[in-house]
Amino acid sequence: MKEWCYDLYQFAELHPELQSSVYDSYYKFVYRDIFYLLKDHPLTEDMIQEAFFKILSSIKKHRVDNMLPWIRQVSRNVALDYLRKTKKERYTVNVDHVNLSEEVLVSATSLLQLEDEVEDKIRNELLHQAITELRPDYRELITLFYIEEGSYKELGNELGLSEYAVSQKLYRARKKLLKQFHKKWVNKEWNERTT
Repeated sequence: MKEWCYDLYQFAELHPELQSSVYDSYYKFVYRDIFYLLKDHPLTEDMIQEAFFKILSSIKKHRVDNMLPWIRQVSRNVALDYLRKTKKERYTVNVDHVNLSEEVLVSATSLLQLEDEVEDKIRNELLHQAITELRPDYRELITLFYIEEGSYKELGNELGLSEYAVSQKLYRARKKLLKQFHKKWVNKEWNERTT
C-alpha cells in the first residue's frame, strides 16, 4: 500500500509540507480516473479537491480495509454525483434567449464539424498506432475481422482455429486493443490540457 494513504488518518496533524506531499500523491493517484469521466481539466481539479475533503471527513468514521480502491471509488463517486446533478443543466438550452444570425450559426457549425473531423483523425491515428503495437496474432485477427470483415468461420478456416477459439482470441485482442488505445487517448488529452 502507498505510504501516503496512512497519512490520511492524521492529515490535520501533519506538517504543511507533508500535507502538500500527501495531497499531490492523492491527486496523481486519481487524476486519470476523474479526468476520464469529466473531460475537463479545471473541473477535474475541483472534483479531486472536493473528493479529498470528503475522504478526510469520512476516513475516521469507516473502517477501511483496502484503502486505495476505497479512495478511488469515493473520488469517482464525487465526480459521478456532479455529472448527475448537472446533467439536465448541460443539455438544456432556452431557445427564447438565443438570437444568433445565420452567419454565426453557419460559422459555429462549420467550426464544430472541423473540430469533429480533426478529433476523428487523431482518434483514428491513435487507434492505428494501438493496433500496430498489438502482438502479431492479435493484430492479424483484428485486421481480418474489422478491416476485411471476415466472419468467425472464415477466420477460423484461414487461421486453422475453431470458431470458438476465434471468438475467444478476438475477445482478448479487443480487450488489449482497448487498453492500449485508452492509454494513448487519455495521455493525449492530458498532454493537451497541460500544455
